[in-house]
Amino acid sequence: MTGYIQYWTKAGIHAEMDDDEKRKVFLTNTMSLFLAVVMVLVWFNDVFNTENYLAAYRRAGVFVLMLLIPFLNHKRRYKLSKSIFLFFPGFILLGVPIIIGDIFPGQFIWFQYAGAIFCSIPFILFDHTKDKLYIAFFFTYYLMVTLFIDKILLHYGEPPEAMKVLVTNFSDFKLPPLFVAFFSTATLLWYNRTNSQYERRLRSTNKELQETQEELIAKNEEYEAINRNLEALVEERTNVIDTKNKQIIDYANINAHKVRGPLARIMGLINISDYSNNPEELKNIFEKLRYPSEELNVIINEINKTLEEGDSENKE
Repeated sequence: MTGYIQYWTKAGIHAEMDDDEKRKVFLTNTMSLFLAVVMVLVWFNDVFNTENYLAAYRRAGVFVLMLLIPFLNHKRRYKLSKSIFLFFPGFILLGVPIIIGDIFPGQFIWFQYAGAIFCSIPFILFDHTKDKLYIAFFFTYYLMVTLFIDKILLHYGEPPEAMKVLVTNFSDFKLPPLFVAFFSTATLLWYNRTNSQYERRLRSTNKELQETQEELIAKNEEYEAINRNLEALVEERTNVIDTKNKQIIDYANINAHKVRGPLARIMGLINISDYSNNPEELKNIFEKLRYPSEELNVIINEINKTLEEGDSENKE
């Protein structure tokens, strides 16, 4: 049962709505269901206590209409549901008794207070920026009820003389419901104004926060791009260094073998020259040093050329 009530009090509320719209739909559903329960209780009183079956029919009509309102909200007919809630209970409960002549003294009291209470309800259910026409119509409707319902009842009914005297006393009879109507309306107008100012500030703050968030996201993406570029650059330089080191090691291994032959011959000839004092023999030794020296020079030039070519390729 509780889940069923919660479902119908939230009928018509969807994610695209803002909080104020959700609140108004929830209030429309809740007040209509509450009024439906009240009509059931009063219906029992009309049938089993006062035996006023005409009044019981009116309560039943309002009960059915109130159950229709959450269904209309579920179909997203929001303005229609609010209009039914505000117009038909007043017409059925206040207007129909006058039309059919079902008038009794208690109506002189509660009719005008019902009108006074309903004066403020349009400000609760409708959006004061978008639905001004609806608010003005229903406020005027119930204000007229509050002001003139007693005069209409006097005209069409036959109240006791004491009731006639009371009705003509403005300060005792008419002023209290008018005070209720204007006080409740003024309170809700103040609430709507305060709530609107708060919502504007909240939207402004949210906009600033969103802009700040977007700016931070953009900065973060920029920093991430810089970091990625730095990482790529570091990786590239590391690869160059690794390639260079590997190249040097490979060249060292290869060239050590190439250099070893002519260098060994040169060292051998130099060692032989240490044991000879004959100029002709030394001259012959020095002549023999020419070829391994030139061979060693060619090898060294080739090594330098290869290293220079490797540097140019790495730079590219």
